[in-house]
Parts: sequence; structure tokens; C-alpha cells
Amino acid sequence: MIEKDIRPKELFEHYLTLCRRDAEKLEKTAFVDVECPGCGGGDARPQFEKDGFKYVICKSCGSLYCSPRPTVADLNAFYADSLSSRYWSETFFPAVAEARRKQLFEKKARQIYLFLNETGFVPRNICDAGAGYGILLEELRTFYPEAELAAIEPNPSLASTCRSKGFATLATTVEHASRWSSRFDLAISQEVLEHAHSPYDFTRALSGILKGGGYCLTTCLGYEGFDVLSLQDKSNSVFPPHHLNFLSISGFEMLFRRVGFHDIVISTPGELDIDIVANSPFCTEFVRVLVARGEEASRDFQNLLQKHRLSSHVWIYAQK
Repeated sequence: MIEKDIRPKELFEHYLTLCRRDAEKLEKTAFVDVECPGCGGGDARPQFEKDGFKYVICKSCGSLYCSPRPTVADLNAFYADSLSSRYWSETFFPAVAEARRKQLFEKKARQIYLFLNETGFVPRNICDAGAGYGILLEELRTFYPEAELAAIEPNPSLASTCRSKGFATLATTVEHASRWSSRFDLAISQEVLEHAHSPYDFTRALSGILKGGGYCLTTCLGYEGFDVLSLQDKSNSVFPPHHLNFLSISGFEMLFRRVGFHDIVISTPGELDIDIVANSPFCTEFVRVLVARGEEASRDFQNLLQKHRLSSHVWIYAQK
């Protein structure tokens, strides 16, 4: 897999342009300071500013996060009616949906099955919180044909799509899904945590819809990945006000422990770090030379990043 397979350059650049326009419209005098989304600490140092948003590094756990940031109400309003949000759901994602099914969702469903199979755990009730078009749930049907599959999706149009595919669906956020309290033995969240105003509240809400002993799988972006560490504010993964939280490995572990999860397993199976940096106009000399060594060198280095949890694509399994 390469970056353009899932993020065609022209579509993605237009999306980022819309993000910058949306960011300009937000009233920054109304922003609120927040504590570290990982460890909950309040001592941080400035790291960089992007599109008028300040990002800081937690001095305790090393997580990167935006502070101050929009209020919960302003952020919810932004996601409901911003140009970039509409473009993502109505134009960008439909254009790459089937490519992502093949490159991402089929693999993700298989990896979920293999991990849970090793633990001897067979989920009977599965919920995808932030399900989008419900593609992962469709792929999980292959491995769990007898399981109840359900979606939580705040976008009304996407929620309707999930219902049309036969999934029980709540058109809301997981923070407002208390009617499904303790209903599932597997709760999944894909690339939502980096968007959340409060990762603690979001993760606690995921715990709330789980039965005792159930598993949570969260996939998201982390700070200690090669591409984000290399490019910093030049990284296209850092685009406010969508992506606000980039936790460190220790920050993720602290967050899930604070919520009450145990048996936390964190991995970084990302495949794109080298390709992302190589495609950037701010590509480092190291990556330029690495890529010039050939595909085997790049593949071996990416495998090294995966092995030592140095990719920016993070998976967190945790048990309630």
C-alpha cells in the first residue's frame, strides 16, 4: 500500500484547503485550555503553531495536543456544518471507499479476528463507534457471521447508510449513547480519538457501552510515529481543527488506565510513514537517501518502525 491508494493527492489537497478555510472562521477568543489528553497533566511546553492553532508537548508523557482548542459545542457545530466535513463525507470518502475497503478494512477485520482468536475471545455483540459508511462492519461479517453488528454514527446521512446495510444504528456520538450501556463485548473506534475534544470522555464512553470483560479496539494517529516526528507542523496529518490529539505511547497507556481498562496492548502496524515523508515537499535528506536505496530498504525500515512502535498509525486493544 502507498499513500495515493487511500489519499489521492488532488482530492486530499483540496480537503486540506477547506480545512484551512474552516479554521479561519472559528472564533479563537472562545477557545479553552485543556489538560494533557494522555496523562491528564497540566504542564506543557509550546511545540508549534499551525493555521492559528497552538500545539504543545506534555512534559510528563510526551503527548502532542492542541491547547487552547474549540469548546465542545463549537467543535460539534463545526463537524455538523463545516465545508471540510461535508467534503470528506460526500466527495472524498466515496471516491476512495472501495480502495480503502481493499487496502484497509479487509486487513483490519482480519487483524481483529486474529488478535481476538489468540486470546480465545469470540465477540457476539460488536459496535463500531464512528462507523462512517459501515465498511468495517461489513468486513467483520465474514469472521463473525452470527454476531450482532451495530453502528454509532453522528452524521445523519452516514447513519442512514449503516441502517440500510442492516446494522442497528444510533445517529449520535458515543458520548451520548448511554441507551446502549453495557451492551457490547467488542467496541471499535477508528480514527476518532484524534478528533475528540476530550479523549478521556470519549474513551470512558467507549467503556460505557462495553460489558464487563469486553474488549475495546481504538485505532488512531500517534505523535511518536516517524512521519509526524519528522515533519512536525509540516505534516499533513496535523490539520486543525480536525486533528487535535497526538498521544505518545505512554500517553495512550495512561489514558486507558485512567478510564479503568486493563491488559492494554499497543502496537503501530502502520505501512505509510516512509511513503508519506517521501511524498512531502519537506522530505528529509535521510528519507531521500533511504528511498534511493530501493524498495527493499524502505520496506525493511518500515518494518523496523512497526516492530518498535515508531509508526504514527496506532492500535490500542484494552479490556474492561
